[in-house]
Amino acid sequence: VSGPDVDATGRRVLITGASGTFGRAIATALAERGAHVVGLDLAPRADDPVDVIACDLTDDASVEAAVAVAVERLGGLDVLINNAGIGGPAPAELPPGAEVRRQLEINLLGAWRVTAAAREALVESHGRVVVVASRASVVPLPIAAAYGASKRAVVAWADSLRLELAPVVSVSTVYPSMV
Repeated sequence: VSGPDVDATGRRVLITGASGTFGRAIATALAERGAHVVGLDLAPRADDPVDVIACDLTDDASVEAAVAVAVERLGGLDVLINNAGIGGPAPAELPPGAEVRRQLEINLLGAWRVTAAAREALVESHGRVVVVASRASVVPLPIAAAYGASKRAVVAWADSLRLELAPVVSVSTVYPSMV
């Protein structure tokens, strides 16, 4: 979303990580511009600016069910924003443990799961997938190897997705910096 003049009237948008920092801001901006927005989040909040469905992105059944409910509530789907992501200390010099697997599971496989579950609705509307990567996908940081690797992997996945779904569904990747 860029600029106050962007008109999203009538767009049906699903956003992951909708109760987090970026998710809330994106959901609010799109709703203010006329979009119908539904979110997914592991822990929806009472003060979420849009309707948020509880969803565990690491669980296939949870994702399938939540996406189906969201698409039904929206009456279809024009835009999927894969925004959910986590970070945390995971040094490259140490063996990959639970934290590394958790970041890969949410940052990469969560986006993959949600997109697969939403694919039919996106094809039907000739929609768009937006993947929120990170500057860390191209500028590595010490002690953040898992985060950087997961975000670089999500970029590679988005590039493949773009080729597979073209020209019916478009795929965009954005690279925010630190918040």
